[in-house]
Amino acid sequence: MSDAPERELARALERGLREGFAERGKTALHLAELFLDAVDEALPLARGRGDAAGLELLAQRADVYGWDGPPGWDEVLSRGIAERAPIEALPSPLSGLGEPADREDQWQIAAARVREEALRLIDLGREAAQLGASSGSSATELTTHPTLPPGGILVAAHASLLRLLALSSASTLLTLPEDLQAGLLPPPALDAILAEMDARLASASDFAGAQEEWLARLLRDNPAAVDPAFRTFFAGVSQSLRLSLSLREWREEARSGQLPTDLEAVVGAIGAWQPERWQAMRHGVPAAWVRDLCPPDPPAPPLARLQRECELALDVAGRLWTARNLSLTGFAALATLLFARTCSALALREELG
Repeated sequence: MSDAPERELARALERGLREGFAERGKTALHLAELFLDAVDEALPLARGRGDAAGLELLAQRADVYGWDGPPGWDEVLSRGIAERAPIEALPSPLSGLGEPADREDQWQIAAARVREEALRLIDLGREAAQLGASSGSSATELTTHPTLPPGGILVAAHASLLRLLALSSASTLLTLPEDLQAGLLPPPALDAILAEMDARLASASDFAGAQEEWLARLLRDNPAAVDPAFRTFFAGVSQSLRLSLSLREWREEARSGQLPTDLEAVVGAIGAWQPERWQAMRHGVPAAWVRDLCPPDPPAPPLARLQRECELALDVAGRLWTARNLSLTGFAALATLLFARTCSALALREELG
């Protein structure tokens, strides 16, 4: 009797993990289940059918953490990945998404990118499955994706899933019916959130622990925040303060020519994404919002692109932090874009080594 597909794939994926990695078997099984489910979601999307929104449910497993199981994707990357070669650092999936002035044209761009990334994930899934029969150097018969060493295949597949998560979440802003009462998008706030962090650092105040202060201000300044659904939403999004501090560290490291080393907060924020708990708040937004939040990226070296991705994520976090009179739709949209930017930044960080 043959093994279940996930266990057969897990044996293949073990080749992409170091032999001395204590959690090798548990991590391989978790990744096998995750990739199988991701490919199942990607198959219709690659054919231009289906709804990418279902992919968001995989976010909570993308952190590769389990009680008495895998230690978390940040730990896997730092001490568990076997041989890997440089992986092409792909552009942000959100770059230029808002360039057209029309929501329908914006959606067409998003849908095309979903199809392209779904095809990439499927190819990587095929190559990963072949690790059980080959070390990777000859596993070219079933896939058109350039062959990578075993560890590189695992990293590339996870990065592809992250880009699909970014696209699936951002696409909800265009596929859901537009809320004509969404109101105005808060102004750019990168400088504001950085100044807030600096001021609190100077006064020995903890920005990451300012959730209650933030909530009190939102309840005072935003009539929409008294809605019962907002409390559930805020319980999930309040950790974005800790995430913002980590994204700033990433920005500074990338600016100085170094790869970010502390991935825990970013990985944890992706694993904590649960928009189904506040689904009633989610609606489509005006094309102008997407145009402002997803501009085209100028050509730049990979580390400069990582710096920009972190800055764009911090800008969204800053708009949440400084929000005044923002609608429930607006809160949900900004949280969605912060999640999408975080996924995109982590995907690029993984590909860089």
